[in-house]
Formats: sequence, C-alpha cells, structure tokens
Amino acid sequence: MTSRKDRSDFNALLARTPLPDSAKAQLLAMMETKDRHYHGVNHLALLWRRHRLYGGAEGLTAPAFEVLIASAIAYHDCVYDQGARDNEKRSAETWMRVSADSGLSQEDRLWVAGTIEATADHLGYPAPTMAPLDRRAQWEKTPLRERARLWVLDLDLTPLGEKPADFDRNTELLRLESPHLSDAQFEAGTRGFLKRIFDAPAIYRSPTLAEHFETQARANLARQLQAA
Repeated sequence: MTSRKDRSDFNALLARTPLPDSAKAQLLAMMETKDRHYHGVNHLALLWRRHRLYGGAEGLTAPAFEVLIASAIAYHDCVYDQGARDNEKRSAETWMRVSADSGLSQEDRLWVAGTIEATADHLGYPAPTMAPLDRRAQWEKTPLRERARLWVLDLDLTPLGEKPADFDRNTELLRLESPHLSDAQFEAGTRGFLKRIFDAPAIYRSPTLAEHFETQARANLARQLQAA
C-alpha cells in the first residue's frame, strides 16, 4: 500500500524527469502492478527522498544533475519480470525509448541508460574500490558524473541499512516477489547476494551514505547470514 508521503515523493520524482505526462502515467502503471511488493512506487519514493535528504552534502542537487539522477531512479526498475536476468537491460531500453523526445542530449540519455544497467550489479560496476579510511579522498577525486552514477547505485543499496524490523519486512516483500522459487532457492540466492555485499571492503562509495547506512547495513547482513 502506498502512503500519502510516498505518493507525494514519487510525484516529486516524476516532476524532475523531462518526460510527457503520458510516459509518467505509463511508468506509474508499471510500478503499481499487483506483483510488485518491494520494487514499486514506495521504493522509488524512498530513494528520491534520500537523494533530497543527503545529496546536497555530495554536491549532487544542482538541477542538471537532479534531472539525470531522478530519471535513473524512476526507470531503474521499470521492467521487473520475476526470474528474468535482463530486467536492467530492458529497463534501460525502455528509458531510451520514452526519452527520445525529452530534450536531453544523447550523452545524458546514455548516462541514464548506463546507470540503470549498472544496477544489475551495484558493487561490480567498474570503479575504484574505496576503503573506509580514505573513502572521502577517493570520492572527491572521482569525476562528478561518475560520482552521480555511484550515488544512484549507493541509494539503491540504502534499504540494507534500515532498522532491523524494516530490513526484515523488506526481505518478506522480496520473498513475495519470488513465488517461482522454493524457500530453499530463495534463501540460497539471498544469502549469496548478501554475503557478496558483506565481504566487500565498503558497501557504499559515497562517504555521506556510508556514514548514515554502512554500520547498520553490516549489522543486518551479519544477522541474516548467521541465521541462514
């Protein structure tokens, strides 16, 4: 169920995307299908809310960047077929199609598409590994457009750093999105995903998001892995 706040934040997100109302209505319909329990309107609203809350500390709230970040957030899960391995690629293709007359440059449209595709493997995206001790120095050496892409990837991982009860609820919602898997298959897949993230030197490349989410994320992952 979408709360009034989530609906408001989702509308604010759409307001920053340079697309016609027909495309925005189509996106809303895609995000509200009955099989979306986690990857829906609430998720996009949360990411946009966190961008607006923390993005200023990283210099990423200038209008030109917000258009790109909003577009990537809005479309990164627009295609979500259970069990499919090409959702991100198809989401990027959808974005390229609907943004053809957006007024954005080809470079900007491709940046959004590339960011969407990168959400297929957040930590696998080619970027310097940022050890916690020198995260800020490495971050500030990273070109701004690259920082913006890493920022979107980091935002998408912030639900790992929720309070334990909210983290557990997200796991339940993800389970509802995977009816094609047995409990054993879902648990094995979840464990592999979480362990890979837990074993990374740093979950978040952004110093600001690391400050707010890394400790709790690691606590949630450790608890989940120990219970499995």
